[in-house]
Amino acid sequence: MDGSPPAFSTWIGQTTLDEFRQVGVHREFDAGELLFMEDSAPGNVLLIESGLITVYATANVGTELILGIYGRGHLLCEVSALEQTPRSASGRGRTAGAVTEISGLAFRAFVARHPEAMRYILTAVRLRLRRAERERLSYLSVDVLGRVVRTLLAWAESFGTHAGGQVTISGFSRRELAQTVGASPKSVDEALAALTANGALRTGRLRFVLSDLPRLRALGSGDN
Repeated sequence: MDGSPPAFSTWIGQTTLDEFRQVGVHREFDAGELLFMEDSAPGNVLLIESGLITVYATANVGTELILGIYGRGHLLCEVSALEQTPRSASGRGRTAGAVTEISGLAFRAFVARHPEAMRYILTAVRLRLRRAERERLSYLSVDVLGRVVRTLLAWAESFGTHAGGQVTISGFSRRELAQTVGASPKSVDEALAALTANGALRTGRLRFVLSDLPRLRALGSGDN
């Protein structure tokens, strides 16, 4: 996904990754299972081995805003564990999967032994801050239609199936789309209806088919 940090598992190399797994414990999770909670005390660090985890924050009105959907190889809760500060977001299993879980104390010792792990964390923080700034500017300058298009294109890149010049995104709901773009379900439905009407998109239950990628990319870039 654009602006997301690179996978930790590919950054640090196989030998260091094997050591991380030896220090940690293997844990499976279910779809919908809460894995960590916003504002909770710092705790374990999670390396995703399989499945997807949705990371989200809760607004004052109780609305969940999706910050990212992460899969195999990505590291979560590392900054909280390193700085020993409360967690800044919550995470739940989007699908069933598994993680390698390592205590905060063991993670800090691991980072001290492996400077490349610290470089990864600094890179991840920088990219997340950059993405957050782009999203803040997007809310100010891009309408809901544009934000919907950009999110669908990002999902297509990370999770889509390409065939015949089209991309199909399966298993994602309109509610998740609204939570990601920071708009009401009604506004998102209107944006999807407009995209469907001009032939750029087809929708179904938990499915988006991006049928006119050039048109969608133009809309996402603001070139209407």
